[in-house]
Amino acid sequence: MKTFTKTIFTASVWLAIALIGAASSWAEDYQPFDWVPLRPHSTACMLYYQFANRNQFNNTITGNITKGTNLDNNLGIIRCVYYEKGWDMNIVVPFGVLNNGRISGVPLSNGSGVGDPIVSAGGWLIENAERKQFLSAASYLTIPIGSYDKHQELNLGNNRWQNDLQANLTQGLLRKYTIDVSGDWVYYGDNKQAGTGNQKLSQSSSYAAYAWFSYETTSLMRNKLPSFVSIGYLGDYGGAQKLDGVSNGAKTGEQQIRGSYTKFITPRCQVLVSASHDVAVSGQFKQDFGLTLRLAKVFGKM
Repeated sequence: MKTFTKTIFTASVWLAIALIGAASSWAEDYQPFDWVPLRPHSTACMLYYQFANRNQFNNTITGNITKGTNLDNNLGIIRCVYYEKGWDMNIVVPFGVLNNGRISGVPLSNGSGVGDPIVSAGGWLIENAERKQFLSAASYLTIPIGSYDKHQELNLGNNRWQNDLQANLTQGLLRKYTIDVSGDWVYYGDNKQAGTGNQKLSQSSSYAAYAWFSYETTSLMRNKLPSFVSIGYLGDYGGAQKLDGVSNGAKTGEQQIRGSYTKFITPRCQVLVSASHDVAVSGQFKQDFGLTLRLAKVFGKM
C-alpha cells in the first residue's frame, strides 16, 4: 500500500513539474519605469541575465515537498523596444538552461536552448512627462517555436500559444518618489503534446498584480546621472491546469517581494540589479532567491 501511494505521489509531482517547470521563468516581467516612454523614433535594446534557485515544490493535490528538492535556472533574455509617438513595439527572446532539478530526490532532466519568443505592441492613454504621469496598455503574444521535447521533464519552450494583456500606471509623487503599478490577464492555449507526450494540457486564465515604489538617489550618489532604489511586490493568481480534463495540481499561485537598484552609467546606458524572494506559492516551485541583471542601451533620440 505504501509503495502504491508513493507511486501515485511521485507521478503527480512529476506531471506537474513537467508542465510548469519553465512556464513562469520569463513571464512578461515588470521592472520600475518600464512604461515611461522614450522619444519617438528611438530604440532601446536590453540584455538580461536571470538566476533563480528554488528549493521547495507545491502541488495543490499532494502538498509541499522540501527534502531533496531543487531547481535552478540560468537564463538570458534579449529585448528590443521601438518607440513612436504614443505607442511602442517589443521583441523578447529568452534562452538558457534549467538544471539541477529534482523532487524528493528524484532527478529531472535538464532543459536548454531557446525559449518561446514574445512580440508585443502597446500604447499610452496618458503621457504627461511634466506631471510624471503615464497610463498604458499592451498585448504580449508568445509564439510556440522554442525548444520543446515531449519526452523531457523540463523545457524552455511551452508548445502552446499564450497572450498577456497588461495595463500599467506610473505616477510621480513629490520630487523624488514614483509608484508603478501593473495588472495582467494571461490566456493560455492548449499543449497537445503534454504528459505522456500525447495528452492535452489546458490551463485557465491567470492574473497578476505588480507594484513598485521608487526613490530617486541621484543627489545621494553625488552624480548627475539618475539613479533609483525600489521595493516591489508580485502577486500571481489562477492558472489552474488540467491534463485531459483532470486536474494535475499545478497552477500559478505566487506571492513575491522584490528590491532593485537602477542607474544610468552614461546618458544612453542604464544598469539594473534586482533581487526577489517568494513568500508563498501554490501549484509550483517556490523561489528562495532570484537575481536579475539588466543592461540597457538607447539608440536614436533621448
